[in-house]
Amino acid sequence: MAAFLLARAWRRRAAGRCVERTLYPPATAAETTTTLIEAGRAALARGTWGDARARFAEALAAEESPEAYEGLGVAARYELDAAAAIDAHERGYRLARSHGDDDTAARLAVQLAYDAYTFRGLAEAQGWIERAGQLVQGRAPSLASPYVPYIRGYLALLGRHDPETARAASAEALELARAVGAVDVEMLALALEGLALVSSGAVDDGMRRLDAAAAAAVGGEMTDADSIETVCCLLIDACKRVRDLERAQEWCLRVREIAERFGDRQMFAVCRTHYADILVWHGDFAQAEAELAAAIRELGALRPDKDADARVRLAELRRRQGRVQDAERLLADSAGHRLHALVQGLLALDRGDAAGAADAAARFLRRIGGLDRFERVAGLELLVRAALARSDVETAREAAAEIGDLAAVVGTAPLRAAALLAAGRVAAAEGEADAAAAFAEDAADLYEAAGARYDAALARLELAAALRLAGNEARARDAEATARAALRALGAAVPAELADGPLSPREREVLRLLARGRSNDEIAAELVLSVRTVERHVANAYAKIGVSGRSARAAATAWAHAHGIA
Repeated sequence: MAAFLLARAWRRRAAGRCVERTLYPPATAAETTTTLIEAGRAALARGTWGDARARFAEALAAEESPEAYEGLGVAARYELDAAAAIDAHERGYRLARSHGDDDTAARLAVQLAYDAYTFRGLAEAQGWIERAGQLVQGRAPSLASPYVPYIRGYLALLGRHDPETARAASAEALELARAVGAVDVEMLALALEGLALVSSGAVDDGMRRLDAAAAAAVGGEMTDADSIETVCCLLIDACKRVRDLERAQEWCLRVREIAERFGDRQMFAVCRTHYADILVWHGDFAQAEAELAAAIRELGALRPDKDADARVRLAELRRRQGRVQDAERLLADSAGHRLHALVQGLLALDRGDAAGAADAAARFLRRIGGLDRFERVAGLELLVRAALARSDVETAREAAAEIGDLAAVVGTAPLRAAALLAAGRVAAAEGEADAAAAFAEDAADLYEAAGARYDAALARLELAAALRLAGNEARARDAEATARAALRALGAAVPAELADGPLSPREREVLRLLARGRSNDEIAAELVLSVRTVERHVANAYAKIGVSGRSARAAATAWAHAHGIA
C-alpha cells in the first residue's frame, strides 16, 4: 500500500497536481543534481549511452556543474556526436576554471584530449594533455594526474616507437593511479608498460603485465568502455608484434563481444581492423575484405584520416590479390600511416623495382628506429628481398640475422618461419642450394602449422627455386604446383615471375647478359656475384626453359630474344 501511495503521489506531481509536501518534500537542486549525475554514471558503466546522456542533461537543467558536463560529453562521444561531446567538455572545463577547481579542469582537459584524438587530430590532443599536465603540476595527485604520463607514454610508443620513454611514463602513471585508487587508468598504465617491455625485447615480463591488465578489463574491475577496449587492444598489439596469431585472434573476438555489449561503434571498428589482420594472415581474404571495408566506413565517419589504418591494410590485401591499381589508390589515401612505406615497398618489389623496394624498406626502418624491436620485422623481411634483388648479399645477411635474433627471443611459429625463410633466401643467393631448400621447406611447414596459408605458399615457391638451384627439377615442380594451387584457392595473385615465365628476376638478368655474349666470368664481374653463383643461375635458367647439352647456350640465347629478355 505504501508503494502504491508513493507511486500515486509521484504521478500527481508529474501531472502538475497538488501533492502533500509535508510527506514528500522536494529535493534540493544539489541533491537532484547529485542523484542524476550518479544515475548518468551508472548508465555509462552499463553502456546505455542515450540513457546516460538524458540523465546528465536533466542534471544540467537543474544546476550547471563540471561533472554533469563531463558525463554528457562522454556519452555524446560514445554516440560519435563530435559537436556535442566537445561543446559539453569545453563548457565543463570553463566552468571548473571559473570556480578555481584545477583538479576538475584537468580532468576535463583529459576528456578534451580524447575528443580531439577521436574527432580532430593528434596535435590538438597533445595540446590538451599538456594543459592537463600544467593544471596538475605541483598539486596532490587527483583522478586526472595519472592520465597525463599515461597518454604521454602512449604517444611515445605508438607514435614515436620509443619504448624506453613509454616505460618510464607508464611507471609514473601506475604509481599515481594507485595513489588515487583509479583502477581504470592503473590497468591502462600496466598494459602500456607491458607493451613497452615486449617492444624492447622483454617479452615474458611484458606479457605478464598485459595478461593481468586484460584480466581486470574483462573481469569487471574496469568500468570505462574506452579504457577496457584500449587495454585489450594493447594486448592484441603485443601478440601481433611477436606473431602469436592464435592468441591475438582470441582477444580480437573478446573485444568484439565487449564492443557489442557496450554498443561502442568506434571500439567495434578498431576491433575489425585488428581482426582483419589475423584473417589476412590465415588467408581468409574474403572475410578480411568485409571487415576492412566496414572499418573504413565506420572510422571514416569520425574524421577524414581516421580510417587510414584500415585503408593501408586493405591496400596490402589488394596487393596480395593482384589488384595493383586498387592497392595504389588506397595507399595514396593513407600516405602518413606508418605502414605506408612497407606496402609501397612490396608493390615496388612486385614490379621488379628493387631499388624502390630497398628505399621503402629503409624509410620504414628509419621511422620505426632501433628500439621498437618487433615492429622492425616486416621491414627487415622486405629489406632481405630487396637487397638480394640488387645483389647486396651482405645487407640481406645482416637483416636476416636480426630477424633470427628476434625469433630466438620469442619462438612463435610464424616468427621462426620468417627467420628461416630469410635465411633460406640468403643461402640461395650464396649458391648454397641444399641449405636454402631446407630453410624454405621448414619455413613452409611452420607457416602451415600456424594457419598462415598465404605465407606457406610463398615459402613453397622459394623451396621450388632452391630445389631447381640444387638440380632437383622433379621436386621443384611438385613444390611449385602445390604453391600455385594454394594461391589460387586463396584468391591470391601468382607472383609476376611465375605468371609471365618461369625465371626469377636474377635468372632473367643473367640470361639477358648471356644472350648478349657475355661469359660467366664477365657476368659475375658485372653483377658482383661469384662465378659459382652465376653458374648456378645459368643451370637453373637452362632447366626452367628446357634447354640442355652442347647447344644449350645458343638455345638459351634464342629463347631470350624470343621472349624479349635480350
